[in-house]
Amino acid sequence: MLFFKNKKLVIITAISIVACIAIGMFAYGKLKNNDDLNSGVEEGVETYTIPEGEKIFINGVIVPKESKDFYPPEGDEISSISVKNGQSVKKGDLLFTSKNNSAASELSSLNSQLSDIKNQRNLSSSVEEKTSLDIEIKKLNSQISTVSKKVSNSTYAPFSGTVFLNEDNQNSEQPSAFISLQGEEFYMKGKASEQDLAKMNIDQTVDVMIFSNSKKLTGRISYISKRPSSDAASSDQQSSLSYYDINIAFDSQEDLVNGFHVQASFKVSDSSFKIPSSCILKDGKKSYVFKDLDGTLKKQIVDVASKNDEFAIIRSGLKENDNIIKFPTEDMKEGDPVGYSE
Repeated sequence: MLFFKNKKLVIITAISIVACIAIGMFAYGKLKNNDDLNSGVEEGVETYTIPEGEKIFINGVIVPKESKDFYPPEGDEISSISVKNGQSVKKGDLLFTSKNNSAASELSSLNSQLSDIKNQRNLSSSVEEKTSLDIEIKKLNSQISTVSKKVSNSTYAPFSGTVFLNEDNQNSEQPSAFISLQGEEFYMKGKASEQDLAKMNIDQTVDVMIFSNSKKLTGRISYISKRPSSDAASSDQQSSLSYYDINIAFDSQEDLVNGFHVQASFKVSDSSFKIPSSCILKDGKKSYVFKDLDGTLKKQIVDVASKNDEFAIIRSGLKENDNIIKFPTEDMKEGDPVGYSE
């Protein structure tokens, strides 16, 4: 009986030991998973990397600052086109002329009436009749002068740019835009969600990438609409957001093509950083941290805005991607190798 009791005790003890080991491993894994994602370990010393600031992205398209479609005047037919497709023109250059058939018919009728009245006057011997006919002739001449201006119409370029002919639309029976004029200066027309609107300002500098060729450009925000242009759900996981028109002026007009899709981006202006409170040491009234500079300790004075047991807000003294010691000790000295202590 004693043998079985001892055997039972051994089994219970073994089970207890295995359970303790399993619990310990689970707890260790849990603690390890809860470590800050920005922390690392170098030569046994845990570090914390200052994360990069928030970045805002604006998607849009390159468009000309000025553009205009031209239609034949109502009732007109095109007489002549003075430009070619893709031609560059200056402000004031003649684009096309058109003829108003209705005005031309009216002008012909007025000239016929004028000729008849003049003949009638030449045959008249009455002074009173001639005086009356002279009044009619004066009236007809005035009408002819007015109508003559409507017969032929010339259209000129209102600004400098490039002409594009929409040749398929040159149909006098169904007047439509058959010439388009594109200005020489381009800008980016984009949209930003309500979440990002408060984080941007007029004259904010931005980096711009052209999707089709990955070329990098620079510019600045020139216009921010205060009126939503559209509502759209940005993803299945987010609710519907309002979007606002954003215009961006380019610093250079090189490599810009009308219709190319682009993306502008900028970092949110914020000089403050949140770091673990354990990183901070005191030297009298001054607070400091140790930075890891290629494996060597560098003492860095910091301005602490606020601090609690877990985190501290640093106003100055640190920058993005700085690598600092997470748990420094009083024994650490500037210039020592990382991991070394007396």
